[in-house]
Amino acid sequence: MRLGVIADVHGNLPALEAVLARLSGLSVDRIVNLGDCASGPLWPAETVRLLRATPMSHVRGNHDRALGAALPDGLGASDSFAWRNLDADARNWLAGLPFELEVGGARCVHASPKDDDTYLLDAIEGGRLVAARPEAVEALLGPGGPAVVLCGHSHQPRLLQLDDGRVVVNPGSVGNPAYNAGEPRIHVSESGAPHARFAVVTMTETIAIEHHATAYDWRHAARRAEANGRADWAHALQTGRVPPAR
Repeated sequence: MRLGVIADVHGNLPALEAVLARLSGLSVDRIVNLGDCASGPLWPAETVRLLRATPMSHVRGNHDRALGAALPDGLGASDSFAWRNLDADARNWLAGLPFELEVGGARCVHASPKDDDTYLLDAIEGGRLVAARPEAVEALLGPGGPAVVLCGHSHQPRLLQLDDGRVVVNPGSVGNPAYNAGEPRIHVSESGAPHARFAVVTMTETIAIEHHATAYDWRHAARRAEANGRADWAHALQTGRVPPAR
């Protein structure tokens, strides 16, 4: 089994189009989308339409869940923009995606099996995301289970093999290479480059992982964010870093 793994598209249609084009030439058997499909100041409706039209398996991200709200009141700026640009059918589809799936022998979650807002392969140190300790990952996963675990949420491409042989993979973010977060405490996630990230996982007698960084027209995406009042997103899309503090 050869899986194409995407996560955290965040409404970035040209990044998703570029990644799907790359995957079409990589002989994958199935594509898995690990959630957070639409939230952001870009192209939420168009992105959801493309995801729904492309054969793949999906799990629900924390932002997908948030978009199931009856009204946008109380949502953050990125979720509120997406909510207002999606129709009820698209919002219900996102909110109704499964929390967890097993696809081709891989356990698929958005963040961790604990919940959709807890990092699995990352920890917060000094206000930044760093690689989590293996014992912390094992505690979140629990004993046993499939040999491959796929997760997103942190937007950080990561790979960890545990002592019991399980391999845990985060493909990185297709559409949002850097962000500031306030929960569970203030921190930043920065990939350091504007490329759209994804992974290919091959499961045979052994497990092989390919991390990919794909170029696309990120200046176009940044202009869209700027036009929608999000200079912070525009900076992140073009650099892979959050704007410097003022």
